Order: sequence, then structure tokens, then C-alpha cells
Amino acid sequence: MVVGMAERLELIDVRKSFNGKAVLDGVTLAVPVGKSVMIIGPNACGKTTLLKIMAGLLKPDSGQVSVNGVVSLVFQEDLMVPWMSLEGNIGLFLKLMGREKNDVAKMVGDVASMLGISEYVSLKPREVSGGTLRKAAIARALTLKPDILLLDEPLIELDSDSRQSVIGLLENLRRNEKMSMFITTHYPEELESMVDTVYYLTEKPTRVKQSKAITPHV
Repeated sequence: MVVGMAERLELIDVRKSFNGKAVLDGVTLAVPVGKSVMIIGPNACGKTTLLKIMAGLLKPDSGQVSVNGVVSLVFQEDLMVPWMSLEGNIGLFLKLMGREKNDVAKMVGDVASMLGISEYVSLKPREVSGGTLRKAAIARALTLKPDILLLDEPLIELDSDSRQSVIGLLENLRRNEKMSMFITTHYPEELESMVDTVYYLTEKPTRVKQSKAITPHV
């Protein structure tokens, strides 16, 4: 199936099992171009599995996954290499792809400036706050210039000020970069102002219980 031009990413009747136990039992959802979707469900219901399937890191047992654009995933854990600076961590994907050193440095500088963390890029992960680490993880994902940004619990383990800072960043990306997003979260009230649709998931085996359209944003 080919995704329609109005849709960046679509899952149709996606099913996934592990060791014979069903986790996803016919999940259907989509995100249009330049829109943001929030996924809410019980703990361990398969939200991370869904994002990994969207990112192409897991293959579904059945169903259709259709993507129109570059996808990048921000994992729930920041996954920073502790002995590398934030600059090295942010540019890691590009280095692994064999990009030229000057190109990597420029892209890292651009995304660090966009996220407001330029002053911290020479520091090690242990030397910065949780909010800065989360922004660095998002910056690393942005070096791939994604059309679709997948965020697995982007506010987890952050204090109130750090959560608001990350929310402001995501709102800016949605509004100014026209980036499509899928977001899983345990903080739906704080993120609802920046999403267009909310999908509510059931317990495992997981299905979409209902979806809710949010009033369009300015």
C-alpha cells in the first residue's frame, strides 16, 4: 500500500507477538503531514513496540506499515555513550553513516543551536541535567533530518521545568518545521495542547480503543 500524500505514516491491522504471546492485535492508526499524534495506554501495553515497528526496527507479524518520508526515533532512554561529549553523542548516527567530519560538525552545531544546548556540547552526559540530556537525544534524532519524529516518553524522569522546556521545543518543531510526530507519554495533560489526535490503547493484546481529535492549534 502506498501512503496518500496527506499521510506521513500509517499502520493498518498491525499484529505482533513475542514467544507466542500477542502484544499488538490489529492496530490501525496514522499521522498526516505536519501533524502530531499522541498514544496513550496502560504500562507495558506495547507502545514502544509500536514505535519500533514504525521506525523499521521490528517487523510486524502481519498488517501494513506505510511510510512517506524519513523516520527517526527518540528512545525512552537517552542512550548516551558516557565517555563521549554531547557533541560526539549527537553526531554519532552521522558518523556511523560515514558522513564527512565537517558535515557532522555543521549538522551537530545546527541542531544544538536549534535546541538551545550549544553551551553544553563539550560536556559529558554526567555533567548536564536530565532536560539537557533529553534535548541532546532529540538533537541526535534530528541530525537525520526526519519528516516523522517518533518520541517514546519524551518527558519521563524530568522535573517540571525540564518538561516544559522539552514541550516548548516539540511545539516549535511541529509549528515551524512542519514535522509529523508520534508521541507516547504518561503526561497527556501537558502535551495535549500540541497534538492533533489522541489514540487510546487497550491492555494487551493491544488494540485502539478509541481516537480523539483535538481542536486545531494556531
